[in-house]
Amino acid sequence: MRLPKLVGELLTGYLALAVAAIVAAVALLKGHVTSELLIAAVGLLVLAVVLSLLSARAIGGALGGLLRALERLARIAVPGWRWSGSADVHDLTTELSAMTPRLRDRIEELTEDRDRAGQILDALDDGILLLDGAGRLLVTNPTARAWFGLAEDLRPGLPLRRVIGVAQIAELAEEATAKRAPVTGTVTVVLPEHRTLALRAFPLADRGPTGRTVVTLSDITQRRRIEVLRRDFVANASHELKTPVAALRALAETLESALPDEPDVALGFVTRIGREAERLDLLVRDLLDLSRLERGPLDAEPVDMVGLVKEVAETYAERAEERRIRLRTELRSGSMVRGDRAQLGLLLSNLVDNALRYTGARGTVRIRLDSIDGKVVLEVGDTGEGIPAKELPRIFERFYRVDKARARQTGGTGLGLAIVRHVAESHGGTVTVGSRLGKGSTFTVTLPVTGPSTIGANGT
Repeated sequence: MRLPKLVGELLTGYLALAVAAIVAAVALLKGHVTSELLIAAVGLLVLAVVLSLLSARAIGGALGGLLRALERLARIAVPGWRWSGSADVHDLTTELSAMTPRLRDRIEELTEDRDRAGQILDALDDGILLLDGAGRLLVTNPTARAWFGLAEDLRPGLPLRRVIGVAQIAELAEEATAKRAPVTGTVTVVLPEHRTLALRAFPLADRGPTGRTVVTLSDITQRRRIEVLRRDFVANASHELKTPVAALRALAETLESALPDEPDVALGFVTRIGREAERLDLLVRDLLDLSRLERGPLDAEPVDMVGLVKEVAETYAERAEERRIRLRTELRSGSMVRGDRAQLGLLLSNLVDNALRYTGARGTVRIRLDSIDGKVVLEVGDTGEGIPAKELPRIFERFYRVDKARARQTGGTGLGLAIVRHVAESHGGTVTVGSRLGKGSTFTVTLPVTGPSTIGANGT
């Protein structure tokens, strides 16, 4: 067993004193006191004294260092602690005993603060990165790890450029560190998922020259998408409104000049004016419907889908008969959903109108309603011309038409299917389409019986 230096010196001193005392006692008892014995005894005594002095000095220095360390600890860890300043071992022990509960409470408080900060970081929707002055990644929260596909047990201290591989983020952090001021920017990440992120890097006000920097990342992908949709919507709406308005103006001017001399020609212009006015009216109504859907909350109530389908089918029965199209229904009783009856009626009307519009004479439009596993499934199928496979992903976009010339001839506005998708999604459901060229199309809307989890308008 290896003893500490101070303990070894003390034991050596005590042993030297003991040996000197034994030698002196034996010599006195036997009466053989020689000069050699006296020298040995004196030498042992001197050794014992020297070792004792060295031990006392070392112990005094150690106690002094311990006292100073404890004073610094008290000032930092236990603010307001009144230190007695006594160097007595007993007083020092008493001081430490009194300080221990305060230190334990302080450590528990710091641990709790650390855990709370960690929970806050984990709960943030924004991504957080903490870097040191050399650009090494120290801390990431779950959101950032998910966005960049990082492992949960990522080892801290790795270079950011190597871990994430997005040079713009590292450059932004370096710029903030160099300027000692916040820096903002935007970056598009492709893997593991396409995202547009708004970045803000700012250096921490550390006490030491560590140069640590925090980078916050906000996902603005949806915001950018909405901005693009809004910009495209305004452009498309302006274009769609401009066409019938220009036609009306041209027809009105021509009619004015032809009316006195050519009444038959004027009558043809009147018919075309009526057709363009009807098209303009449909477009405005669809725009108003879409605006109301996006802004107004759902007026949720139990809706009998069977009764609603019968009502809409009856509305279109005359039009189907005029075009010699068979309008058939297959309804399962007891199909109830919780939702907005007016909006669901609008969804169904747009689907039936779309089917009749693109189905030729002697064709069939079938409305089928069923309940499956707590969901109501509505299918509207036709035997029309069908939709090319490459066009299917885009048909629910606003103003998108597969055949623009045909759509204008049939009076389509390009908003009907966008309205269908919006109503389905706002009710917590989905809409899909299947189609074969020359065979027809089938639109399937699936709605939960209980309706959406939160009643409100959802933006598209």
